[in-house]
Amino acid sequence: MKVLMTESWIVAPLALITIGLASGFMPLVILASLIFGLSLAARIWTRISLTDVSASRHLSSGKIFTGESVRVELTISNNKVLPSPWIDIRESLPAGMSTELRTSPGPTGSKIFKRITSLNPNENIRWGISLLGTNRGFYKIGPTVARTGDLFGFFQREEILDHPTSQVVVYPRVFELEEFGLDSSRPFGDLRGGMRIFEDPVLISGIRDYLPTDNLRRIDWAATARTNKLQSRIYEPSRSHALIIALNIPTFRHNVPSFRKSWEGSDPVLLERAISLAASIAYWASKNKLAVGLVANGALPDADQTIRIGAGNKPEQLTQILEALAAVTIFTTGPLSEELDQLKHPLPIGSTIVTIAAQMPPELSYTLNKLRNSGHPVNVLRTSDENWDPLGFNDLERIRIHEMAGQMDELNFIDQEISNDYTIGASEKNEPTESYEKLSN
Repeated sequence: MKVLMTESWIVAPLALITIGLASGFMPLVILASLIFGLSLAARIWTRISLTDVSASRHLSSGKIFTGESVRVELTISNNKVLPSPWIDIRESLPAGMSTELRTSPGPTGSKIFKRITSLNPNENIRWGISLLGTNRGFYKIGPTVARTGDLFGFFQREEILDHPTSQVVVYPRVFELEEFGLDSSRPFGDLRGGMRIFEDPVLISGIRDYLPTDNLRRIDWAATARTNKLQSRIYEPSRSHALIIALNIPTFRHNVPSFRKSWEGSDPVLLERAISLAASIAYWASKNKLAVGLVANGALPDADQTIRIGAGNKPEQLTQILEALAAVTIFTTGPLSEELDQLKHPLPIGSTIVTIAAQMPPELSYTLNKLRNSGHPVNVLRTSDENWDPLGFNDLERIRIHEMAGQMDELNFIDQEISNDYTIGASEKNEPTESYEKLSN
């Protein structure tokens, strides 16, 4: 209907001109010709109005921690000699990040920052927007949509400006281990001093005949097929002790098969406790130059593979773990017990297993007991209250259980104070969350 109404500004004058000429009524011809000329000019103006109008976006940082803010600078440029008398700019912002600016609801997971302005020839307009990372996650900024038209409102044109969307990763909140009531020097036993030499299953130095005492994981099946005789791998020795963080994502009691019913919901408090705790342990291990890895029964965005980051102490190791934890949702790929007991991805021999869990299914307690008996030091950090799921935790044998719920309740209160301080501080300093600037080329 709108298209028909706008096109009528061109079609109707032509019809009136024809009628005027046929009847010899020249005032009608002159008036219709004037309307036709204005309509044609308006149509051409609208068609070229967004030509050479471009957008660019700059982020102060693409990775922040929960509670920190990122500044977004959006620049709209008119790179032609004709002005744009009015232009409506709409920038898509993530709904999971907060801003004090006025926005309107957008598509799922987004909100719209909208401004109407004008652009002179070869002029730039820049807006500065501050976004606060209130919740961990991966967030998308953009696309940028521009709408403009002629001065008379006859025609309008809208298009997505050609520049890429931006991504912001908000890491989980990280605490010092002392804030959890853990001894930061030896929270999980002796990890560094007096360690014996371990064989590293990642570093293979050769092949030898199989011995009855060899673990089945040591067998090299390719070499066995070539020689028609069981062959075992020879691993290189390693003194670097590994710390594996095992995160159990489900928060339901163990009598509910939550890895099959994650769509029914989850306890967000217990989940965020576990993720923040895992991030804090990874930060502590990295700071102490320990090889640290992560296993979680969840999947990364746009992937169906379980979160698994092998133990390492390279500079980028902590970043990889924090990004994986930022992406965790309530949906799981299967029981954590299966992920810890995979022949395809064996855990480093002698590595310390730190399991973070709100619930302890029987199969997980069985697997942890098995790992403990095979030489792995095992610690369990329980994020739920003692009456939440006692049976599974009671099945653990000679495994230390750290009760974290009480201490983390206090930290949640501190988090609220930090958020309030951020808001009060911003208002006291009168720092605007949006800035506006016009620049000429």
